Amino acid sequence: MIILDQRTLSDDVSKIIRKMILNGELKAGDWINQVQLAEKFNISRGPIREALKILQNEGLIKHETNKGTFVATLSDQDAFEIYTLRALIEGEAAQLALPHLTSQDLSELENYIEEFTEAMQNHDIERQVQCDILFHGKIVTASKHNRLINIHKNLDTQVGVMYLTIANQVPMRVEQVVYNHRILLDALRTGDKKKIKKAFSDHYTVALKDLSKGVSRKD
Repeated sequence: MIILDQRTLSDDVSKIIRKMILNGELKAGDWINQVQLAEKFNISRGPIREALKILQNEGLIKHETNKGTFVATLSDQDAFEIYTLRALIEGEAAQLALPHLTSQDLSELENYIEEFTEAMQNHDIERQVQCDILFHGKIVTASKHNRLINIHKNLDTQVGVMYLTIANQVPMRVEQVVYNHRILLDALRTGDKKKIKKAFSDHYTVALKDLSKGVSRKD
C-alpha cells in the first residue's frame, strides 16, 4: 500500500502517475483505468480524477468523451506545430539572451547536459525531460523578453509527451540528445547570432525528420 499525505493527495498522485508515464509503466495510447489506480493507491477515485486533470493540463494525458482517459500521443501535425514554434521562439530568444548570458549561466547549461547524460545512463526519462525543460528554459529566460518567456513556458507542458513520442518511435534519437544540446551550447559560446539561429532551427528540424522516419519505419 502506498501511503500519501492527505493534504496534497492529488499532487502526490499526479507525481506517481507522471512517473509511471515517463518511465514507461503507462505507455503512449494506454487507457488509464481509474478504478485500478484507486485500488493500487488504496484511495478513493476523487483524488485520482483531480490528479488526471493536472496531467491533462500538462499534456501528458487526454480525455475523450464516452471513451475515457488515455496517455497522450502526438499526431504528425502536433509535432510539426510544437517543433516549428519552439524553433522560432528559441532561435530569437537565444539571440536576445546573448548580452545577458554570463559564464555562470553557460556553466549551468553544461551541468544540465551532464545531468541529462546521467539520467540517460540510468534510463530515467522523467529526469531527462526535466533537464531538457531546464536547459531550454534557462536560455529563453535570459532573453528578458517576458511575453516570449510566457509563450515558451506554455509549451513546456507538452515537452513530456513530445519527448515520450520521440523516445518510443525513434530510440536512437534519445541517445543523440546530449550531443544535440552540446551543439546549441557551443553555438551560444561563439556569440554569433547567425550560427545560433541556425543551430536552434536545425535542432528541431532534425527532430522532425527523425520522428517522421520513425513513423515510416513503423508503418
